[in-house]
Amino acid sequence: MSVSAIRRFTPRTFWTVSLAAAVALGAIVAIPQLLSKHARLEVLRSNVGAIARLAASVVDGDLHRQLLDPANKTPELYARTVEPLVRFHAAYPQIFYVYTMVEREGQTYFVVDTASQSERLKSPYKLVPSEYMEPFKQLDVEPDPDWLQQIASGKTYVYPSFQRDKYGTFLSGHAPIYDSQGRYSGFVGVDFDLQYYLAQEASFRAISIGTLTGAVLLALLIGYVAARYHFDLNDRIEQQYRASIRDELTSLLNRRGALTAVTEALAVRASTYATILVDVDDLKGINDNYGHVIGDELLVSVAEAIRESVRASDICARFGGDEFLIFAAGCDLDAATEIARRILIKVEAKRQTFERRGFGVSIGIDIAPLSEAAFESMYRRADQALYKAKGAGRNRYVISDVGQALA
Repeated sequence: MSVSAIRRFTPRTFWTVSLAAAVALGAIVAIPQLLSKHARLEVLRSNVGAIARLAASVVDGDLHRQLLDPANKTPELYARTVEPLVRFHAAYPQIFYVYTMVEREGQTYFVVDTASQSERLKSPYKLVPSEYMEPFKQLDVEPDPDWLQQIASGKTYVYPSFQRDKYGTFLSGHAPIYDSQGRYSGFVGVDFDLQYYLAQEASFRAISIGTLTGAVLLALLIGYVAARYHFDLNDRIEQQYRASIRDELTSLLNRRGALTAVTEALAVRASTYATILVDVDDLKGINDNYGHVIGDELLVSVAEAIRESVRASDICARFGGDEFLIFAAGCDLDAATEIARRILIKVEAKRQTFERRGFGVSIGIDIAPLSEAAFESMYRRADQALYKAKGAGRNRYVISDVGQALA
């Protein structure tokens, strides 16, 4: 792995993978938590409904039915009716209020309220009772439009969400009251304290926040690892590609890399293009007489001479075993011959190292204007000029006929 791959990663990949992982992990974490929260609420509503039904069961339905008529109301009848509810209320410290109600022409009225028996009611709250036949004033949560009809039909009704007053947060449940003949005689209301439930939900909320935070951090870690892997993979691919287009001995481009580079260079419009072929004279004889190690050293020396003679933008390649290619965009005949002269001078300077094994290079040059710039044709003409240079005694350059015509 390169140093850049160790220290860097792809931001786009990081954020894309992190976001996808966050969505997936968030769903995995949040959906069960939402479902469990809904389930806990339903269990609570079911529990409040059961308490309301239990409260309704302790009411004497006949006495309550009598009390529904204000003409029958006496302190004794009221006390006898509310007494079992007072005992019930005292047994459940989580209850704010227990009361009974009746519906008249769509309006609900209180009948009995356990808070009115404060001297006998054991409750941790200082409750303010509702008066007999006092109209019920709805709090901040509206019930279903048909809640009274549901109760009258025999169903237990629990408010869909919580209510709040000066005593705290509570959930109300209502259950019908029947007399001994099975006649509907009003209903019981229970306001159940949610302090314990809310404390429990706060704990679950802290857990939820913690797990979601963990999911986000894990998503970022996954994104980082994926981005690092993506960058490293691309870096390795890039390294392999760079290695695949380079000559291992000279580090110049190889034939494959050169052809790709030439194609890209021709796509950039220039006035003229130069193709220069450099061929090591009698490389086979040098290998046979002095060994391939010396031959390789010679090739490296020629590659160095070429690198030192061209412009930074010029394409240099080892095109074959003993052949090198220079392709230069925006290079006229004078510039091309200057490159050739530099190469010959530098190779001559390096001849000292190989004095007993004299060597040289032959060079073929072709120049083409933009309108005639086709690499295959330029290469063929440069190759022909190269063989003319070899035939003329080697260690020299020759310009193709087309190149000379542009002089």
